[in-house]
Amino acid sequence: MITNTDTALESRTTPVQQRGHARVDALLDAAAELVEALGIAAMTTSAIAERSGSSVGVVYRYFPNADAVLVALAERNRDQFAARIASEILVEVPGTWQEFVTRCIDLYADMAKTVPAFRVVRFGDVVALRFANRESANNEQLGKDLDDLLAVHYGFARTESLAMATQVAMECADAVTRRAFLREREGDGRFIEAAKDLLICILEPQAPGAR
Repeated sequence: MITNTDTALESRTTPVQQRGHARVDALLDAAAELVEALGIAAMTTSAIAERSGSSVGVVYRYFPNADAVLVALAERNRDQFAARIASEILVEVPGTWQEFVTRCIDLYADMAKTVPAFRVVRFGDVVALRFANRESANNEQLGKDLDDLLAVHYGFARTESLAMATQVAMECADAVTRRAFLREREGDGRFIEAAKDLLICILEPQAPGAR
């Protein structure tokens, strides 16, 4: 999760009630559609309100500005990715860690193809680029999640070396898969396969029995 407490970018209201969740989801859906169709520059609070059938006041009730919506989109992407790993991959744990990580890349590619604005926003590196004083922690959290999953399901030792390897693996895989969708909406398969090979290469020295 993005944990920086910069109040200029934090949601104004934490939507703990079901009604709040539904309304925030509707605003984020509208924002994602705008980014997908017209780009990030088109994602203004007034455009989000119009697209979602709400008022600008409703948008401001939850988000101080459009940039905060962008942060929330990145967080939602991370949460959806993690949830789909649990429901689609770990429901029957793959027999090898190599199969597990390659299926994670396939899942990332599927989200880039099917989830509005995912290709652009991803897990938040675009947020870090827009706000030099704000660090996106979504890739970092995903690296920690990968660290845990490899340890629990495949016997990787929880070491500083593994922690570093999973962080590097997430950053590299994100960059290469981002390149896969830079010019092709369906993704360039060469880069997707390269991301899989890269993940395995980075993690292999940490695998049980590796020297």
